[in-house]
Amino acid sequence: MDYLENNVKIKSAKYIGELFTNNLSRVIGHDGAYSIPLDDGRSFWTFGDTLIGPNRSDYDHEKELIDVWLSKEWAKENIKMIENTGCFTNTKTGQELLSSRPFYVEKDGIAREIVSTALAPNRGNRYRPIWPMDGFCYNGRLYIFYILVDCGFFDPSKNEQNLDINLYGVGLAKSKYPFYDFERLRPTSYPVPPKDLSNYCEYPFLWWNCEVPNKFGEQVPAFGTAVLKRLVDGYVYIYGSRVDKIDNEIVHGVYLSRVRPEYIEDLSHYEYYSKHGWIKQPTDLKLLFDGNANELSVSFNPYLNKYITIYSFAGRVASNGVVSSGAMEEIHLRTADDPCGPWSEPVVLYNPRKSMSLDICYAAKEHPELAEENGKIIYLTFVSHQRYWPELVRVEFE
Repeated sequence: MDYLENNVKIKSAKYIGELFTNNLSRVIGHDGAYSIPLDDGRSFWTFGDTLIGPNRSDYDHEKELIDVWLSKEWAKENIKMIENTGCFTNTKTGQELLSSRPFYVEKDGIAREIVSTALAPNRGNRYRPIWPMDGFCYNGRLYIFYILVDCGFFDPSKNEQNLDINLYGVGLAKSKYPFYDFERLRPTSYPVPPKDLSNYCEYPFLWWNCEVPNKFGEQVPAFGTAVLKRLVDGYVYIYGSRVDKIDNEIVHGVYLSRVRPEYIEDLSHYEYYSKHGWIKQPTDLKLLFDGNANELSVSFNPYLNKYITIYSFAGRVASNGVVSSGAMEEIHLRTADDPCGPWSEPVVLYNPRKSMSLDICYAAKEHPELAEENGKIIYLTFVSHQRYWPELVRVEFE
């Protein structure tokens, strides 16, 4: 597809450091890292798989795959992985965030899950966690979209990263102040049932089934992978990702839905951006752009006077299995005058350092509440699978 020219000039992109290592909740690593501004000036951060334990002092991220280390006896006896966590921060700048202490949602002084699955996540020889995505705060309530995932377990004999990850659904959770306990909301209308019978326990909470085609014969994107925090014409704009096949290549594509915030809990009020405009059903959707790796951010930048999206570049997979150069190694930025697009060509915003050749860098996104000088300076995070902490980058535009 054709994209607009991208005229954004990057003055500098400076690595700041690892975040949240200075905690008292026995957290020793996690990924994800969406941030949601709260009405009281704090931010609530959500994370995916989280390592709980005393330390990881005997782990060398430049010499050993983290999954190999976690499969060893000491790690199995002393470290526990839980599906998700969340924490509060009350810093105003990215530099402050580096040294500040986060406050996790805890139980008995240890970080706990904020959203739990209906059954134990380890079942049927598969790992089926809930990973929180983006969200927003409205009328004293915090809403978080989450994805339901089906993963294969790591095989240490293969000595390679585990990429057996299948996304099969999306749900919505709600919390009231002080935002410690989240309720999984049931949709007002149900999608097509899951293909895998072992996932039926999640069906009462399934807002969109991303695993099987809907009644229109189309795969529904995982809406909630980015939420625009500013209302546009009275609507919350909610972006979603989907694996597509374009020009005989496999790509991640980005799509769009919206809802008025007062109807966030009523699925019948959601609208979807199609090739023919806004419609009430997720069919014939318009592709905004591709190349992202599921997670992303979308915000309005006053300095650029543009909407910007930031994501880890996943590239395209050709029919012969060859992956685009720079995939899972680059962080990209696109711009648009409207949240619906058209979007620009991407520019490479930053190249994260890999700990070793098998390392992947992912989960890149901006945190616009940390921006300085009216958006001339922004802050983003990414995750190295080997180092397994959100890492902060300061970007300044010309």
